[in-house]
Amino acid sequence: MSLEDESQLLSIVKGRAVGVRGLAEAMRMRTQTMVSLIKKMVAMGLVEVSPERVDKRGRPRQVVSITMLGDDYLKTFNELKVKPLRSNRNDLMKARRDAEYVNRLVARGRDPCQAFLELNRIVRGSRDPK
Repeated sequence: MSLEDESQLLSIVKGRAVGVRGLAEAMRMRTQTMVSLIKKMVAMGLVEVSPERVDKRGRPRQVVSITMLGDDYLKTFNELKVKPLRSNRNDLMKARRDAEYVNRLVARGRDPCQAFLELNRIVRGSRDPK
């Protein structure tokens, strides 16, 4: 389940509360997959699930609605979707080298954050004329 699935679910339930089966049909997912996505999003605090109050016999329908955190999540996702990703091959190669360096530090038992702070202190110390 991707971020796009989460944002699609949030945009569907934003205006109104929708049942699980209705969500599954709208997103063209199996009901079981939809239930696991909803459980994940409930744990994150993005949606709420509550039983629908009706005077019918049988199991009450579960209705999914968006929370304030879910609304903020959806707004932020849409803002970031509009921003273009600007990187070139050199940026990606540099990121790969940095990741390899971090993996080497971890393999040697060093904390990458501490190594970065130590390097930062050394660089700042070399700039100060004494």
